[in-house]
Amino acid sequence: MDVINEIFATNKVLYQCACGHCKPLTHIYFCRYCLKMRCKDCVYHEVDSQYCQHCLEYIPTIDAKLKKNKCASCFQCPNCMHTLTPRTFLASVPSETDPNGMTTRKAQFLLCSYCKWSSKDVGIPDQFIGSGGWPEIEAPNRKRVEGLVDHYRVIAQRERMEKEKKRINPRPGHAIHLLDKYGISASLSAKLTESLRTKAYSGRISSNYLSASKSLTDIKLEPSLATDDVEPLDVDTFYNKDLIESEISSIEQRLMQVEMQPNTVSQFYPISKMLYVKRSLRCKECDHNIIKPEYNSSSIKFKIQLSAFYDIPEVKIASTPKLIPHKESMVELTFKNPYQYGMHVCLQPLKDEEMDESITGKIILPKAEFILECKDDTLEPELDSTQKTRYNDDPQLITFRRGNKIGLRLTVIPEIDSGRCRVCFRLRHDFVNSVVQNKSTGGSEPQVSWISHKIYVDLGPVIESKESIA
Repeated sequence: MDVINEIFATNKVLYQCACGHCKPLTHIYFCRYCLKMRCKDCVYHEVDSQYCQHCLEYIPTIDAKLKKNKCASCFQCPNCMHTLTPRTFLASVPSETDPNGMTTRKAQFLLCSYCKWSSKDVGIPDQFIGSGGWPEIEAPNRKRVEGLVDHYRVIAQRERMEKEKKRINPRPGHAIHLLDKYGISASLSAKLTESLRTKAYSGRISSNYLSASKSLTDIKLEPSLATDDVEPLDVDTFYNKDLIESEISSIEQRLMQVEMQPNTVSQFYPISKMLYVKRSLRCKECDHNIIKPEYNSSSIKFKIQLSAFYDIPEVKIASTPKLIPHKESMVELTFKNPYQYGMHVCLQPLKDEEMDESITGKIILPKAEFILECKDDTLEPELDSTQKTRYNDDPQLITFRRGNKIGLRLTVIPEIDSGRCRVCFRLRHDFVNSVVQNKSTGGSEPQVSWISHKIYVDLGPVIESKESIA
């Protein structure tokens, strides 16, 4: 099991992003327009749609804000956080036509199929409608919180207006814009143009300021007053009664209901499901979309999917070497081409100014350039035995070649006596851009560019000197 975890571990090989962060290949995106790798910290995040993960209902952004980003018909259990399921049963209720008679109607209650918690345990009335309609619990300090939010919004608006008032004298470059806006010809004299521009701008600022000031004075906030009254301590509850852990809520359960923070299990209330977001990612440099999902809530496809896992060669550690301090060790790395075109790949050492303290080993790289075949799902690599003879591979360097994947045997020298050995090199390869076409040929052929990536490889712990002597 440890061998499998070592092979499929993604944090052993890290790629350096354009912003300098090191991430696994599965966590990095590749922009085909500026030919740079991007992580989640160096892209713009834009919200495309909001939906409920349980019922897959699409909710517009305006409705989501009004509902506090919560689904009105889906709830989760306050005890174990699993999804609550509505259960239907027949209930006897007073008849609407006969005052003394009873009738049977379908009613619903919420039940957790995992811990068997139900809405009947806390006395929530059953519902007689098809879906939804469950009563919403109101936070005790809701009005006070809303008042504080409105008060600070007024303060922010007042500060914004003060900054706008200080800019009454605009820059000379704004004169043409104001004259065009109000339909005044720019061929007037400079004196008349300046006076009209100043009057129009100052009048607009003063009118906006006066109207906003009147609206700001209408909002008043009651100040908080400290009182000397302190609630008496309930001695029987905290000292005389036995503590029953099953009736007291945990910290996690209280934080799931921040508005109420129930102390006991009897005060639990169903929690509305939070909405999920489908977001698109945009490159900060060229402003092109890197990730663009479908608007349909049930669709898992992408309109645009520019992940680095589909374009950049994947590097993995094939075998864990036995590292001895200051001695040569052999390590086998695998290189895989996930792209639809073949690649010419070469490995380059780092320059002196690119070295950092995290690099604790030296790796000897080959000067030769090797070829990675394109990805072909119909190819059977086990039966293709002609690849070695076709490319005339050096058996001392290339250990195997199967389809779009090869193995390289490299020499590593740890430069520390103890700790983890970490090496770094540059992977340089050509990239056939099927999105951006070559302008020199009139846009009929795809553009071919050479790009390089800085890769960190964690080879594992170094055997200490005492063990190596023994």
